[in-house]
Amino acid sequence: MTISQVKRTAKESLRGNWGIAIGIFVLAWLILTVTGGILGWIPFVGQVAMILVTGPLYTGVAWVYLAISRGEQPDVAYMFSGFKEFGRTFVAYLLIFIFTFLWGLLLIVPGIIKSYSYSQTFFILRDNPNISPLDAITESRHMMNGHKGRLFGLSLTFLLWYLIPIAVAIVGSVIVFSGAATSSYYSTDPSQVISTISAGAAFGGLVLLLASWLIGLGISLYVYPYLITSCAVFYDDLFAASEGTFTEETVIVADEEVDPFGTTEADPFVEDTHPEGFGPDTAKEPEVPEAPVAPETPETPEVPETPEAPKSPESPEAPENPEAPKDENEPK
Repeated sequence: MTISQVKRTAKESLRGNWGIAIGIFVLAWLILTVTGGILGWIPFVGQVAMILVTGPLYTGVAWVYLAISRGEQPDVAYMFSGFKEFGRTFVAYLLIFIFTFLWGLLLIVPGIIKSYSYSQTFFILRDNPNISPLDAITESRHMMNGHKGRLFGLSLTFLLWYLIPIAVAIVGSVIVFSGAATSSYYSTDPSQVISTISAGAAFGGLVLLLASWLIGLGISLYVYPYLITSCAVFYDDLFAASEGTFTEETVIVADEEVDPFGTTEADPFVEDTHPEGFGPDTAKEPEVPEAPVAPETPETPEVPETPEAPKSPESPEAPENPEAPKDENEPK
C-alpha cells in the first residue's frame, strides 16, 4: 500500500470512532500529565515510576488504535490492557528505550533510525501473546528491514501539521526575549515609555507562546489518533505482504546463506542486527535425546499339541443264552 492508501484506510476505520479515539488520547494525556506532576518531584524514583506507568499505558493505547484499524469496537477499559501483561509490555518499553538511547549516543540519526526499526514491537506483542519482549523487538527489526523510509514518509506527513504551532512559538519567543533585552538595555534610563513597551512586548510574546501550545494540543487531538491508526494499518499491510508469516527460513544463494529479511550469516554486522545471541536468530532449543528402544521380547515357541490316545477296541457283547428245551415228560 502507498502512503496515501494507508492514510485513506486509517481515516475510513476512524469514521464513526473519532469519539473513542480522541477520548483515549485525552485520557492517556491526562494520566501521564498528572502522574508526571506528582512523581516528578521525587528524584530518580519518580522517573522509574513514570516508566512503569508509561510503558503499559502506551502499549494499551496502541492496541486500541490497532483494534479500531481492524474494524473492532474497543471500549475505554481496553487502553489499560497493557497492565494485564505488565511484564512483557514494561520490559519491551524499557528495552526499546535503552537500545534507542544507546544508539542515540553515537548520533541523533542512528537513534531515529532504530526507533523506526522497533516501531512494530507493541503490535507484535498484541498479536503474539506467547512471544517474549526481546523476540518481539527482533521480529520488528525483521519486518521493518527495507520499510523504514516508507514509515518515515508516513509520519512526516503528520508532523508537517505542527509547523503552525512551531512558527507561532518561535515568534512569541523572539518577542519575549526582545522585550526583555530592551528593558535590560534601558534599565538605567528612567523613561516610562520604554518600560511600558517592553512589558507589552513580553506579555504579547507570552500570549503567543500560550496560543502555540493550545494550537498544538488541538492539532494533536486530530493528528495523534490518525497517526497511530495509520501505523496500525501499515503494520497489517506488512504482515499481509508476508502472507501472514515472518519465518526465519533461509535460502542458499551463491554459496551464501541468506534469510528472507535481507541479512546474511556471512555478515553479522549488517543493518538492523544485534550482537550474537540476541533474539530468536541464534536461540536453539536443546535437543532431547531419544529414549532407547527396548529390545523386542522373543516369542515363546508354541507347545506341540499332545496326540490323542488311541481308543481301546470295544469288547464284543456276550451272546444271549439260548432257552433250555422244554422236557416233554414234565407233568402238565
